[in-house]
Amino acid sequence: MTDRIFEIGGAGLESTDQRVRKLMDNLTYSEVPGYKKSEAVISGFPLQLENASQKIAAVKPQVEGTFYSNIAGALIKTNGKLDLALGSDDSFFVIAGPWGEGYTRDGRFRLDKDGRVLTVAGSFPVMGQAGPLVVSPGADVEFTQAGEVKVDGLLVDRLRVVQPEVKESIDSLNGSIFKKRDTFSVIREVDNPRVIQGYVESSNVNVVDQMMEMIYLERIYSIDSKIVSTRDANLTKAMGMAGPAQ
Repeated sequence: MTDRIFEIGGAGLESTDQRVRKLMDNLTYSEVPGYKKSEAVISGFPLQLENASQKIAAVKPQVEGTFYSNIAGALIKTNGKLDLALGSDDSFFVIAGPWGEGYTRDGRFRLDKDGRVLTVAGSFPVMGQAGPLVVSPGADVEFTQAGEVKVDGLLVDRLRVVQPEVKESIDSLNGSIFKKRDTFSVIREVDNPRVIQGYVESSNVNVVDQMMEMIYLERIYSIDSKIVSTRDANLTKAMGMAGPAQ
């Protein structure tokens, strides 16, 4: 028979560990443009309390998934002609990855020797309405606010900018690159995007907040560890007092 206090303490340690892992990811990638802060989603305490009061289940936290904050990061001026940011919080540039179509707000782009526009992180092709963007090496490149791509003053293509119908339509690959969750997810083309040339969007991670959260989780982990160790000691003592079975 499972001991309820062990179950509660063990679940607490596991959920806290998952939350710490997300915090470490956030701190590690806090300097990556377009990175979205992630958090472990823990089942609601009121529901668990109700279940416990009805003796349906122990009061224990459950890790149910990951939440990504869609809040936009601050815009950082770079003056780079291939550095782009988006004015709306919930739109994305489209890139081509080995998994298929991808979406990102990391607008750090570069040109390879063939004039292909690639992401700085991962070297994935950036997509325009006509396919992967290609410009003449050495040419003057301009991106208008409407997403038009002009090379030496001539319109050659238009950036693809999309918006998920609901935020659950996309899954994160690494916090800054996302992909369509499934074939039923709806990703809409944005007809009038607001593209900002010469800027990149910073991550939306507040390092101070994350450090404060880390201190809090360390305390929670210590309490859960104490619950488990105390219960173990008490059970061992009780078994000793009971003596060998007759």
